[in-house]
Amino acid sequence: MSGDFSLLKYFKSFCEIKCNAATDCNLKHCGPFDDFEFVIYTNGKIESKSTLQGGDSDPLSILSSGTDCEKYITFNETCDKDIFGFFEELSRCQELIRELDSLLKGGTFGDEDINLMIKNFRSSVSSKAILGKVSSLKSDMNKDYVNRLKEEVSKCDFTLYKEFLTKVKIFQGQSNEESFKGLIGKEIQDACKASPSFVNFIYTKFEEGFSKLWVRDREIVWLNENSELWLGVQTNLITEIKEISKPETQEIKGCGIRFSEQHVQKLSDAIKQNTVLNIVTNSSSRILQKLKTYQALNTLGYKNSLFIGIKSLINKRKDINKLWSCKWSDVLVVDCDSDGNVVHRVLDILQQSADCEKGLDISDDNTIEHFVDVLQKYQQR
Repeated sequence: MSGDFSLLKYFKSFCEIKCNAATDCNLKHCGPFDDFEFVIYTNGKIESKSTLQGGDSDPLSILSSGTDCEKYITFNETCDKDIFGFFEELSRCQELIRELDSLLKGGTFGDEDINLMIKNFRSSVSSKAILGKVSSLKSDMNKDYVNRLKEEVSKCDFTLYKEFLTKVKIFQGQSNEESFKGLIGKEIQDACKASPSFVNFIYTKFEEGFSKLWVRDREIVWLNENSELWLGVQTNLITEIKEISKPETQEIKGCGIRFSEQHVQKLSDAIKQNTVLNIVTNSSSRILQKLKTYQALNTLGYKNSLFIGIKSLINKRKDINKLWSCKWSDVLVVDCDSDGNVVHRVLDILQQSADCEKGLDISDDNTIEHFVDVLQKYQQR
């Protein structure tokens, strides 16, 4: 009931939010005040006399990151008489402080009247925290001390304490900061169709942007896939994809040729229907085949495909694996630029850095089939 994380601290916040709900541009995004949910979220453990609330069917269970079956603590007057009583005594303490402040400002007051007022208050209060606050009050009152007490409760409207206690929910035993990184990473992995190594890369960019967003003292853009923060992450990644693909795409665009849609339709269908596609051509038509592939991918809507040569694949394998396996680059085109069928060699190189939740068994004879499973899992081609 006291300290840096006391209920009084959160009650002050509640009063401030209710006061500003109709005018604050960010709070207005949340709808009517009566629909607000007030959650205290902590990785600490709290003992409660009340029955835990929540469960799978409770909409608030989505907030739980702990192992307590999505349950949370609420307060009611029957089980939590001590907490409701504490706030009732606080409201009387506020009244006492206001009366003493008024007497001090008036300049005329009798010692006996003040001593009796303080004595009556002490006899009616059981909270040690509150008694400790008023223990220094005497007939020769210190004006600064009274002002300090007054300031402490000045932002509180104690007519609201019952509303606060019935609205607030405490999610206790939740994940700590380090665990949250893993939870957010899992959400990013699902949202971006990304492999774990790529998730770490995205998370770093996301965290940088979110830290800047958090300290802005103005109307914020609410976090969604179209928010400035997320678009910044996306732009950064697409820029890297285009930079790695630049040598190949410049050669392709430099041809100054465009095929008809009918001419690339067969290749578009083959790309759409296959996870792994090995295109064999002779050296004289290699650049035209790359151009046709580039056009087919654009026709299918794959705008940020990674185009690389096999040397780049070998030298930048980690970078390629990081950027290829995501929603913004779900197709990898490798120009082998050599005779013979080297599809097995390409797959072997990619497999060395492929990471999925279960990993790959490189000793398995069916290596390529396993790798295709990974591609299908992350919807890559």
